[in-house]
Amino acid sequence: MRKRSNNLFLGLVVLLVSVLVACSSDNGEETSSNGESTNDDAVELKFWKSEDVGRADYQAFMDVVEKFDEEHPKIDLQVDTTPNADYRTRLNTQAAGGQLPDVFQVWPGAELEPLVDGGVLQPINDIVSHWTEETGLLDEEDFEDFSVEGDTYAVPANTNPTNMVFYDKDMLADAGYDEFPETYDEFLQLIDDLKGNDITPIALGNSDAWVLQSVYISTIADRFTGNDFLEDVANGERAFTDSDFVQSLEVIDELVKKEAFNEDLNTIDSTQMVDYFLQGRTAMVIDGNWGISSILENKPEDKNIGVSMIPLNDKKTISTVAGTGVAINSELEGEKLEAAHTFLQYVYDQELWEELIKVGRPIIANVEVPDDAELNPLTEEMLEVIAESEPAPVYDATLTPAVNDQLENELQSITVGGSTPEEAAENIQRVAETELE
Repeated sequence: MRKRSNNLFLGLVVLLVSVLVACSSDNGEETSSNGESTNDDAVELKFWKSEDVGRADYQAFMDVVEKFDEEHPKIDLQVDTTPNADYRTRLNTQAAGGQLPDVFQVWPGAELEPLVDGGVLQPINDIVSHWTEETGLLDEEDFEDFSVEGDTYAVPANTNPTNMVFYDKDMLADAGYDEFPETYDEFLQLIDDLKGNDITPIALGNSDAWVLQSVYISTIADRFTGNDFLEDVANGERAFTDSDFVQSLEVIDELVKKEAFNEDLNTIDSTQMVDYFLQGRTAMVIDGNWGISSILENKPEDKNIGVSMIPLNDKKTISTVAGTGVAINSELEGEKLEAAHTFLQYVYDQELWEELIKVGRPIIANVEVPDDAELNPLTEEMLEVIAESEPAPVYDATLTPAVNDQLENELQSITVGGSTPEEAAENIQRVAETELE
């Protein structure tokens, strides 16, 4: 699948480290990637990766790493994984203490800049041409959100559309729908009809607060405000109290009031919400493209699943980020720095991206679908939906941490009746204006 030419907005949210927790390697799963004892003559290279071990895309990564080990016996690569929910806290805490590994996963934009300002990252300007000129796998624009003041600090590793509607075709058929609704009014009617069949329409797990922000409002708001809204807010030309953004909050409020979600939406997480859907407790789950891995691995054989985008305002934008990148510790030099460069250029290459396509992950690179790829029909359907869409910014890729935290708090507040959409917008804008001062 060749990536779209659109310059994707990259990144996810920087979570403020509110408590300094001593995060040691005990928090992660550290292994020698080749499973053998360390070679005393080898250059040791430690890599931190945010990963829920066991997913198909993680195995695809480790398969390439195994080949790297075989071909580079003089590099002792240690892969240290931390669950996605905990990685940011570990990264930011260890960065503050100057205890980062040699190579590590980072997020672009608003999350990258504090690491650059803190002096913990090393520019990779000298090797960017490997991807842009020598192999042509990436374009210069792909590095933009991993660059600060002219220097590039990470290799973009993946891309993530964050809003996909996975639905149970049989449940919808029982409610009278042979196809997924094409308009928002039809979507609201579907919710009513499912409830009439005693079925909870949508599984939502927002205990970590980011789901309503990254998966829901980033796409929903863009359908009302357009792509330039967040940039205009940052420039003081627009405000979160503008009527079109308030309308996007009203969508969340409307869905809550229609009882579209499970009652425990704020006490279960994003993994559990997919479980609810697979267990038949709901007819739909809205998740990022990453959700398809768990769905394909755990769905009952007789479960008939489809995928679509939310029908809203006759627009086909889907909030999209280029996920993560891989950066190098600023302290590396000599043999260690050479080993880090070798690792990046070998692993983040055509083979890895082809394997990610095979397990259903959209990619950022200029790589076609491999001839031997046997894609699951649901994967093919999802990729078709993505191909029909236009990218929209993910809010936590652009907002400052303070504003994003307030947004997530207000979205949760709306779900429990603590704020009206208008009140929520005012509270978000108040923090945004403070940040602009």
